[in-house]
Order: sequence, then structure tokens, then C-alpha cells
Amino acid sequence: MERIQKQMAFLFEIDKVKDIFRQSLVVNGKREENDAEHSWHMALVALTIKEYFKGEVDLEKTLKMILIHDLVEIYAGDTPAFGEVRPDKKDEEIKAAVKLFSLLPEDQKEEFLNLWLEFEECESNEAKFANVCDRYQGFMQNLTSDGHTWKKFNAPMEKVLKRAEVIKNYVPELYEKVMLPEFLKYQERGIIK
Repeated sequence: MERIQKQMAFLFEIDKVKDIFRQSLVVNGKREENDAEHSWHMALVALTIKEYFKGEVDLEKTLKMILIHDLVEIYAGDTPAFGEVRPDKKDEEIKAAVKLFSLLPEDQKEEFLNLWLEFEECESNEAKFANVCDRYQGFMQNLTSDGHTWKKFNAPMEKVLKRAEVIKNYVPELYEKVMLPEFLKYQERGIIK
């Protein structure tokens, strides 16, 4: 198969990400958000809050990670942030990543797979910032839906704070001024346990 045919096959396949629905509700609360909307929103979070990140970041690389980080869910499915983690989640996602990115020409397969792995390992500044954007976007969805996923999964404060840890460590101003006060309000209301 020619290079362009492989790229087109990949682009057709990833369109399925629009049909992977998450637990978060869109702003009007009428339906669940899909993975494509989540990644789009994350990308805009990255563009908007980059100035608060502690450290240098290659924004283009971060945006690539953001755009591909959930594509594996086409084959592996979504795992809710506050739900039970499947014991085979990591293995299933690695298999899904290899299968999906293998549709691409070899050079792009390697680039995308490595970016996906880098996001998962969360060690480079770009991966840390992409994870910050992932967690912050989920936090925002909870605020616009009156704590929907916190309610749905009876999220304990310990788990909520653990998910926000990457933000606390690398964007402390956002964590302290925006997130922590909201966590405390939702805990006071009994939504965060």
C-alpha cells in the first residue's frame, strides 16, 4: 500500500473517536462528551494556560500528544477517571496503540506510538503539560455539570486530589486559586465524599 493510502486509512479509522463517549457531560448536560470533543477542549486549555506551567514546553509536541492520547480508546474503550480501573487496561491500550498506529507509514507509526507512550509515562515537560490539560479539562466538565462524574462515582476527596496532583505539581497557581477552592465547595455540599 502506498504512503498516502496508509495515511488515508488511518484518518478514516480515527474518525471513530467521535463515537467514543466519556462519562463527562457537555455544558448543556444533555449528553456525554465524546473523545474528539475532549481532545479539542484539551488543546484549547493548553493554548490558554501554558504561561502558568513551571518549565519550558514545546507546544507543538504537546498538542500532538493531546490529539492522539485517547485514539487508542477506539479499540480499548474508555476508562472513567473515577471508576474502577480494569486490571488489563494498560496491556489493552498498548495493543490498541500498536494496532492503530500500524495503519500509518513506518515513520509516522513510530512518531505517534512514541508520543502516545511519552504521554502515558508523563516524564517529559510536554507529557506533564498534556496530562495537566487532560486533568484540568475533566475538572472543568465537572464544574459545568454540577459535579456529574464526582456524583456518579461517589468520588472520595483522596481520589479527586490524586487526579489533580500533576496540576498541583506543575501548575500550582491554577491548582491553588481555581481547583482547590472548588474541591472544598463540592466536598462541603457532599458531592465529593
